[in-house]
Amino acid sequence: MADYHALGRRIYLTVVVIAAFVFVVVLFAYSLNTALSYLLGAGGGLLYFRMLDRSIQGIGADNRRLGGPARVGLFAVLMVVAVKSGTLEILPTFFGFLTIKAAILVDTLRTLFGDV
Repeated sequence: MADYHALGRRIYLTVVVIAAFVFVVVLFAYSLNTALSYLLGAGGGLLYFRMLDRSIQGIGADNRRLGGPARVGLFAVLMVVAVKSGTLEILPTFFGFLTIKAAILVDTLRTLFGDV
């Protein structure tokens, strides 16, 4: 279980580092609204990962479902907020949400090839 918790911490840290870097790059390359859209998506991705993590930790304790509808609802709410706000953009929000996937890929590559 210690390895699982270490993996979760590594992924959280990787998401924060990637999100901070991309936020700064997007802020300078595009606009504040685009960067904030990305940050909203990345925050939603972290919340999604946290919900998934808690759901997985609770599997052995009781017979709960994995809570899929709540996580899908989170994604839907993020997209609705981006659409209805008038200032945020949809695509950067979506890419921000996918930052968690990039962090998992980075951690997988780090595991396969060792720390470089």
